[in-house]
Formats: sequence, C-alpha cells, structure tokens
Amino acid sequence: MMKRIVLVGMAFAALSAFALPSQAQENVVVGAYAANPPWEFKNEAGTFEGYEVDVATEAAKRIGKGVEFQELGFQALFAATASGRIDFAISSISITNERLQNQSFTQAYYDSDGTIVGRQGTEIATLEDLKGKTIGVVAGTTGDKWAKENAEKYGIADVTSYNAQQDLLLDVQNGRIDGGAGELAGFQYAIKKIQALKVLVRIPTGERFAMMAKKDLPMLPEINEAISAMKTDGTMAKIHEKWFGVAPEAGTSTVTPSDVPTAQ
Repeated sequence: MMKRIVLVGMAFAALSAFALPSQAQENVVVGAYAANPPWEFKNEAGTFEGYEVDVATEAAKRIGKGVEFQELGFQALFAATASGRIDFAISSISITNERLQNQSFTQAYYDSDGTIVGRQGTEIATLEDLKGKTIGVVAGTTGDKWAKENAEKYGIADVTSYNAQQDLLLDVQNGRIDGGAGELAGFQYAIKKIQALKVLVRIPTGERFAMMAKKDLPMLPEINEAISAMKTDGTMAKIHEKWFGVAPEAGTSTVTPSDVPTAQ
C-alpha cells in the first residue's frame, strides 16, 4: 500500500510539473532601455515610468499578470527577446520588415517621425544643410540606420555613434557634433529641459512603435488583444494625454486597433 501511495504521489508530481509552464509565470517580463524618456525611464526612486511602461503594465494586467521590468541597453533588447530571457522589449522600437524576419511585434501604438536636433541659432534648416556636418546617433536605432543610409546623399561628413541619448544631446549642446538624428517625440521631450537645443528638421519616416517579442511568442496574441481593448475603451488615449499633454490624432495607431504585424 505504501509503495502504491508513493507511486501515485510521484505521478501527481510529474503531472504538476507539466502544468507549471502555463501557471508558474505570474509576471510578464519586459526589458527596457531606461534612458529613453518619455517612453521609459527611471524616476528618483529607481522605478520605471513612461508611456510604454504604462502600456505594458496595463496590457499585462488585462491578461491577469503582473509585470517585471529589466533594465537593458537598447541593442541588448534584441538578443534578450530572441533568447527568451525577456518576454517583451519596449524602447520606442519601430516595426520594420527586417526586424519581423527574426522577431515578433504587437500591433503599433504610436506613429512617429524622425528628426535632426541641434543648437539654437544653427544654420541647419533643411536636410541639404547637413553637408559636411557631423551627426550623432544612438547605436542600433532607426536614427542610426537613417543617418548611415543617407550620409552620402546629403554629404554628411561623419556619423558618430552613442550608447545613450543623453550623451548624444550633451555633445550637441557643447558643439562637439553638429546635430543628432533620432526619433521626434523622444527628442522633443528631452529638449524641454535643454533650452539650448531645438528640432531643426522633421524627417517623415512612417515609424510605428510597438512591443517586441521572441518570434511567435505564445503570449503575443493575448497581449495584442489587450492593446486593442485599450484603444477601444480609450485607455491608450489617456496614456497618450498623460505623457504628451494632448489627445492622439484620429486614425493613428494610438487609437486604431489592428492585428499582429507579419513579415513581407
């Protein structure tokens, strides 16, 4: 009888072990580049805040989970999702067909453009004015990609790479480089505190930001449905107003539900 009890117990334990993967994960693990306001940053208490932090937290809540944020460098986010170290990555990551070959994304929740930021009083007013200039970029971003692809077209003398946006902006402010290429909203938010800088040129890029995940992550459809619901009931619009002070424009990805994007 004792032997039978032991065997039954072992069988129950084995069945429980098989059930663990779907039950054990109470939190959605989200990687974030912490120096990227207003999208994600750490406050004085060391807690993550930002537009995408609110999006990820609310989406996780709607599928019955908490959220755990991990601080990672921007380029490290791609390896972390691919390896399964984290479930999702946020950091104003644009959906691109190239990235969709190896990663998955939720639907977009913000439409953006690129920009060139520089000092007040600079003579740069058009992209053609970049001829002979040194432009800074954050490594691995779409700003980095744009600058390198267009350096010859606009005669950019040098593209200088940085690991952090604040270092790039500091060098622009101090005149070490002529300007910085990057995402519009992030630069607009940053230069509110740096009066010496301004947006010089807006670059239409059609960028759309979303949460990035490992290819075909099982949790992805649930999170995507949660984001659709957030758009439908106005929650996403409220998050937009909280961080940008204005309502999102009608017809943008902030208010229009869509499916998970697929590679072309």
